[in-house]
Order: sequence, then C-alpha cells, then structure tokens
Amino acid sequence: MAAKIVLTECSWGATDVEEKYLKQEDFQVEICSGISEEELLEACRDADAIIAEYAPLTRKVLSGLERCKIISNSAIGVDNIDIQAARELGIAVANVPNYCAYEVADHAMALMLAALRNIVHYERKVRRGIWDINDAPPMRRLAGLKLGLLGFGCIPQMVARRAKGFEMEVMAYDPYLPPEAAAKLAVPLVSMEEILESCDIISCHIPLTPGTTGLINKEIFGQMQQKPLFINTSRGKVVAEQDMVEALKSGQIRGAALDVLKDEPPCFSDEIFQLPNVIITPHAAFFSEEALEEVRRRSAMNVVHFFQDGHEKISFIVKP
Repeated sequence: MAAKIVLTECSWGATDVEEKYLKQEDFQVEICSGISEEELLEACRDADAIIAEYAPLTRKVLSGLERCKIISNSAIGVDNIDIQAARELGIAVANVPNYCAYEVADHAMALMLAALRNIVHYERKVRRGIWDINDAPPMRRLAGLKLGLLGFGCIPQMVARRAKGFEMEVMAYDPYLPPEAAAKLAVPLVSMEEILESCDIISCHIPLTPGTTGLINKEIFGQMQQKPLFINTSRGKVVAEQDMVEALKSGQIRGAALDVLKDEPPCFSDEIFQLPNVIITPHAAFFSEEALEEVRRRSAMNVVHFFQDGHEKISFIVKP
C-alpha cells in the first residue's frame, strides 16, 4: 500500500515540484483544501506524512493523527507546529534550513539602504511632484556606522559580510554561538546591552519560540541610546509591535524597516501604517524563483529520505 502524503497548502498555485519527487516513490499525494483544525484532521488523519507551511498543526490536530510518522515543514521556522506535542507523540519534524539565506540577507541590506538613504521617502515625494533633497530626514554616510545583529546564524553572518563591504562596523549578539565562529568573520560577539547602547542600526534575526515572543519590547527599545534604525526580517511576533510604534513616535528609534509583522496579512488600519518613518514589505525577504524551488524540493525530499532511511540527509527538529 502506497504511503499517503498530504500537502496542507498550495501557496504557489501548483504542487508540481513536490509531486515530481514524491511520485517517483509511488506515494499517494493529496492536497488539503483548508487549514482549520477540523479540515486538517479530516485530511490528515490517515496520512503517513505531512508537508506543511503555515498550517497550524496544534496538539489537537497532532493527537488525532493515526499514522503520521513525519511532518516536513516547507520553511526554516516551525512555529506553526506544536513541537512538544510532536515529540510526545513520536512524530518526527523536519525543516529546510537556510534555503533562502541569500535572499533574506540581501533583503535586510536592501531595507537598510532604502531607509538610510531615504530611498522610499524620496520616491514618495517625487511621485507627489516634490523635487527637493532637503525635504527628508537627515542622512549619514554608511561607512563607519555601527551595525548590531541580534542573532548570528547563517543569515546574519551573510548580512555581516555585505555590511563590511560598505565599510560598516559590525558586531553581534548570540548567546548560543561559539566565539570562534564569529571570529572567522572578524565580528565581535558582544552583549545585547552593548548593541542597544552603541549601534546606529540594529537588525533582528532572532527565531520565534515561546521564549522569544515579544522579546524586543518597551524595555529593549528604551535601551537603544543612538536612536537607531531597527530592521526585522525574522518573525513579527519577536517584537512587541505596539511598543515599537511608541518608540517610533517618540523618536527613541529613528525608523523601522520591516518585512514581518505580528499579524500577516495585517490590518491596514493599524497605526504602524500611518507612520512616515517606517518601511514595510509583505514578508517577501525569502522570495526568489530559486529559493521557492529549493524549499519545495527539499521539503519533499525530507519525506522521501525518511521513508528510504536516509535520515542523515534530513534536518530534524524532532528526531524519530
């Protein structure tokens, strides 16, 4: 009997990439038409494996699965999956680390440059018929500015390399990274307090976990002494969004360049959309044609390797 593989979403309007690899193994591939708990339970109850993306695989859903052996998330993060429940139920969880590292690093730099060079501000004014370089916030030379990276995994390491090309001074905070790993890039690992006190730009690369939800809050913004530009390309819920809005309004931070928000899609009447010192993109940092093909291929191959006992080729969050 062929193993049943359920794709919980069809975000890109097609499943051709996933099916290309799954059907080579004669898997039975089905697509779930909705992502409520009830719809997921109905579609996945007898699945042998699930390929997910945003679907909320809660404890209730996981507890109702009768045969599932692995969940392969088409993402780096797994905050849509109850990891503790999966561990207790013996369901393996895999992800696709670093598939979009180039794209996110490039996007973080693009947001930084667009904000620091007033690109978006000028473009908005020109479209309104205003041709005036002085009608903009003050600008500083990028060379010599201090960039602080919160988190120093693969993506922020790539941001550091790019920023050094602009002759910026880069430092990072990451309590889980060995100092020698940062030393290879000549980036000092410092305390979060030093970054908050001394940096002109602070870029957030902290993964979303129960312990990091709302981590960047009023207290943290209050310690940012240089009125920095704040960039976030990680997860919106790492930041207490209303606290960020208040910091922007008070001038505690000079601006924000964001690819992620607490709610996606957001409520466009929220106050953050009315602030002139904010740039927002629609969670697009990960995207390119190459990255999209890679994440779909690798998430499908996680399932293929699992049933072929090729576990050494899988990035497990929860091991079987």
